[in-house]
Amino acid sequence: MSSDLEWDQSACSDSKLPSSVRSTLLELFGQIEREFENLYIENLELRREIDTLNERLAAEGQAIDGAELSKGQLKTKASHSTSQLSQKLKTTYKASTSKIVSSFKTTTSRAACQLVKEYIGHRDGIWDVSVAKTQPVVLGTASADHTALLWSIETGKCLVKYAGHVGSVNSIKFHPSEQLALTASGDQTAHIWRYAVQLPTPQPVADTS
Repeated sequence: MSSDLEWDQSACSDSKLPSSVRSTLLELFGQIEREFENLYIENLELRREIDTLNERLAAEGQAIDGAELSKGQLKTKASHSTSQLSQKLKTTYKASTSKIVSSFKTTTSRAACQLVKEYIGHRDGIWDVSVAKTQPVVLGTASADHTALLWSIETGKCLVKYAGHVGSVNSIKFHPSEQLALTASGDQTAHIWRYAVQLPTPQPVADTS
């Protein structure tokens, strides 16, 4: 019977499940296999008892109807064993599942995100973002609204709007040493354009002392 329930672990090598979850599942199926083996052994012992009882009744000349009663006892005991097995499997499954879900929740709860800065100005989806490699350092965004915008990273203010494309702007890149930007668009063109920006002067912090 164990051969019918045995898991081929090599077949699980390509599983997308984490190794800890896969190990837990294999352990659960191992417990199921052992429970069915115990139930199978109990049924064999009960059958032997019935055969012995029938032989004794036949030797004493009593009616064989007692065999039907013994079969009923077998069914009752087997049903009881099956019920116990079912309850045990449910308890084990719930406990293991709760443990797995709990581990997932614990991992998720450790990730904390906080909004630091928001850049608002496009009228459609943003396909790409990039940061200039020269001073002054600005943020560039490419959008489906046919424009590319340059932003002050610190203040979130829009500094330059490039509207030379007639289709969605899908990407934006910066020159490594000059104030040049490269944009590629759904209008089947790529544009190189020069920009000149001056970052806003940071506002002094008020002295509250």
